[in-house]
Amino acid sequence: MIFLSGWSGFSEIYPEISKKYKFIVPFQDPNFSEWYLDEIKQEEDMLVGWSLGANLILKDIDKLNAKRIILIAPFLNFTDYVNERIVDLMIRAFERDREKCVNDFWARIGIKKDVKTKINSSLKEGLIFLKKRNNFKEYVHDKNILIIALTIDRILPLKAFMDVQKKIFGSVIKLYSNHYVEEKILERIIFENI
Repeated sequence: MIFLSGWSGFSEIYPEISKKYKFIVPFQDPNFSEWYLDEIKQEEDMLVGWSLGANLILKDIDKLNAKRIILIAPFLNFTDYVNERIVDLMIRAFERDREKCVNDFWARIGIKKDVKTKINSSLKEGLIFLKKRNNFKEYVHDKNILIIALTIDRILPLKAFMDVQKKIFGSVIKLYSNHYVEEKILERIIFENI
């Protein structure tokens, strides 16, 4: 299994999952865009994507080989749900003070700890990526796709998750959670779908 995390979703917020499975943080590696697709295409069993990670899976879903996919807080085009000015403000905040920007974001999404991971400047590319438009078409498939729709998400509205469901025809579980899903809950969801 591969877990493709969200923006600034470092292994310290999911310590057990990151120990058990291949754990990838989008854009933390400056060369991320060059290798991530080849990496996730190799997975034949299960892919789990959270937020930005889910969007990256959706972007290339027709090229993937995984039989089962779990998408947590997925979205098609981020700026359909979040004003682009907010993303621009976050980019400027990141340029001023990376650690403070990530800590503020973590607090907003429900993570109750301060970042310990070294934050690479390349993480800014993930914020810039959120502004890009993708042309998502309906995807007819034989994969087992589960969408985790978060009902008290402080980043994305429930509509974002349901719009994904309309395009890919996956099953939906509504979960009473902010944008960050606690690790114990997430581990249970993964275990029940392995």
